Amino acid sequence: MVHTASPFPLGVPKSEDSVVKPAVEGTLAVMKAAHKHKVKRVVITSSCAAVFVKSPANFKPAMNENDWSEPEICKPYEKSKTLAEKAAWDYLEALPENEKFELVVINPTLILGPSLVNTDFTSGLIIKKMMSGS
Repeated sequence: MVHTASPFPLGVPKSEDSVVKPAVEGTLAVMKAAHKHKVKRVVITSSCAAVFVKSPANFKPAMNENDWSEPEICKPYEKSKTLAEKAAWDYLEALPENEKFELVVINPTLILGPSLVNTDFTSGLIIKKMMSGS
């Protein structure tokens, strides 16, 4: 099972909940479905935004799987990716050992390329603008 969707606003949303809530709830829905249907592995496309937003006092030049962005200083999108990924790991951790499945998270810095679907989702709009040069 692969989870790749999360709201990506073109500007600052009126409410961070419009970005954070669907990201966390969508990720948890995938995790619950994977558990229910005994999926062996879930792959989540997260973001480097879930890792690198840190106060100057906590900044490090190299980060690893133990590092998280600090939600209290994140912008809504960064916060949504951080809390959604944390929710996935927390969900998995809470499962009984014999019910756990593999979780793989990819934290890319940028994903580019043409959209495979013709729609007006925000990530697709950004790519269309970049491809058209406008």
